[in-house]
Amino acid sequence: MNAPVADVIVIGSGFGGAACAQRLVEAGMRVTLLERGPWRDTVPVRSMGISARAALPHGRRALLGLLRSVRHRWLPGGKLTLNRRGLFDIHLDRGLHVVCSANVGGGSHVYSGLNVRPPDPAWWDSVAPGLSERTLAPSYARVFERMETREPLADDRLPNPLASRFGDNPAFDVAGADYELGMGLRFPETPGQPRLVRTADGIERWEARPGEDGNLGSAGGGKTTLDFAFLAPAIKAGLRVLDLSEVRRIARAPAGYEVHARNHHSGRDETLSAPRVVLAAGTLNTVQLLLESVAAGGLAPMPTLGERFGGNGDFFGYWKLDDTARDLSASMPAHGLLRLAGPDPLGPGREWPAIAEGALPPPHQLPLGRWVSRLLRHGSFVAGMGADAQDGRVELRGGKLRIDYQPARSEIFARIRDAFRLLGEKSGRRVYHFDTPITVHPTGGACIGRNFDEGVVDSEGEVFENPGLYVADAAAFPKPVGGPPSITIAAWGDHVGQRLAARHAPRRAGS
Repeated sequence: MNAPVADVIVIGSGFGGAACAQRLVEAGMRVTLLERGPWRDTVPVRSMGISARAALPHGRRALLGLLRSVRHRWLPGGKLTLNRRGLFDIHLDRGLHVVCSANVGGGSHVYSGLNVRPPDPAWWDSVAPGLSERTLAPSYARVFERMETREPLADDRLPNPLASRFGDNPAFDVAGADYELGMGLRFPETPGQPRLVRTADGIERWEARPGEDGNLGSAGGGKTTLDFAFLAPAIKAGLRVLDLSEVRRIARAPAGYEVHARNHHSGRDETLSAPRVVLAAGTLNTVQLLLESVAAGGLAPMPTLGERFGGNGDFFGYWKLDDTARDLSASMPAHGLLRLAGPDPLGPGREWPAIAEGALPPPHQLPLGRWVSRLLRHGSFVAGMGADAQDGRVELRGGKLRIDYQPARSEIFARIRDAFRLLGEKSGRRVYHFDTPITVHPTGGACIGRNFDEGVVDSEGEVFENPGLYVADAAAFPKPVGGPPSITIAAWGDHVGQRLAARHAPRRAGS
């Protein structure tokens, strides 16, 4: 067996993995982090001294950098890899499509920068014994501070605010809509005059620039991403990050675990070992790794693995506003929450869902012709979220990953469709959407439970019957967040890291 490379191997550098890794390193543990994606070529990453960087999609070559892989049951082996440095992975299945990203820093490069708690303030209280809002409060505070989360102030004069566009339409309730969401963006100190600044960690970044910090990345660093917010200080404290290292399987070993990975820099397969492993590869990837590792006999069985999988009620649309007076793509990634006036727009007893509106990529990032440019500039995306039933299942069939999910069993999708229809009627501009939900926030599949028969992991993230193996991402969530989940995932990752360190970190003299 190979000698252990670290005290802990963390798989994945998204919100859960980055927060967990930093917590472990701060506790004095030796940590190696494996990430299947590359470092992205951004101003902050350059200032970190990272030489091997992959460009974000931009310009004429943008389409070549968009897709990393596509999964579908009809493809040979169930998967087609197009570009190992691509930005997005897409899994197409009946009932639910899943989109995730591959980068050092995970989904923080492509999310809308919304840093908020769950809509239900008592969300954690009913998850499992030992977990509560009070238990997680220190982790939330820590994450909000690292992500530099703040609500945009009115004097920031955000471009294309909802109030200026819909304030004259009595059907819309836009009071405070532009300034109620916490965002992980560094807003300019002087409105309209972004500067190149240096963080307390010595990282260079631009203050947020309209149209430059959206869902295809933030090349200047106006949007706070995990690579410099969490990983940069952790690297200074000893964290080892291996990018383009794609884990294929995990197996129990005499001294802990062996992690089998493909090094895409060298093209070779490698085996690393450690007493403990933290899985935070993104919900669907974490579940797949566990399924394949159990099937290969490397891990003890998990009876509920793959159960209670869902899409957080995600449902996306394109709002064809035809607003030729404005360039809506020259905006921040999220404008705010859309609401209609009146107590029950959808009818008695039907709660209005959370619907965020935001900017599409500007045409200079995706130059796809005049017609597409008009759609990008003069329309916007709308994203509905809410509590779905989270009653789907992920499994391996014939070696291929499959999702069994029936959106008709989740009432949230009917409410979002009706909300989209009403937004179109009240604005005079239609919202277009696919019939099958597309999620960028899958949850569940390796859920927290009270015991081996009810879940995959306990309240500290450790996998039942597999001591030393942990899950630190949204695969552990037994119910949907119902709103933007990034900060909740990071808080869970921080909690897992804190509890793991409390049990296994080396004792310091005098402690």
